[in-house]
Amino acid sequence: FIFASSIISILIAIMKKKIYDINILFALGAKNKLIYCVFLWYSLIYIIFGIIFGTSIGLLISSYFDKIIQNIEKFLNTKFLSSNIYFIDFIPIKVIYSDIFYIILLVFSLVIVCSSYSILKIIHKNSIRSILS
Repeated sequence: FIFASSIISILIAIMKKKIYDINILFALGAKNKLIYCVFLWYSLIYIIFGIIFGTSIGLLISSYFDKIIQNIEKFLNTKFLSSNIYFIDFIPIKVIYSDIFYIILLVFSLVIVCSSYSILKIIHKNSIRSILS
């Protein structure tokens, strides 16, 4: 959800910066469907790159998590999970690929729905503004 909200905020910021371009496209005779498709492709590009980089970084960190924690413990000269206190001295990590797929699918659908809503909202706002002026 953090990933989806950050992608949505990026897309809304991009669309607010592109309102001038949207108005030019309206002036040139572009239909709402064309503008919707252009910004939907924008959001798809951001989603795909975000999913690829986010998933690969997450899998990389999870596979080397024990080594990362050991290096942090060496650097800070402390032990996070001391065997004197806890019955395990490591953090068990198991990657379940079906869960990763479901999370990717959920994030993808959430971002598509939210970006479609924001695109339609901006298109509707600009079409009303162009009718009134």
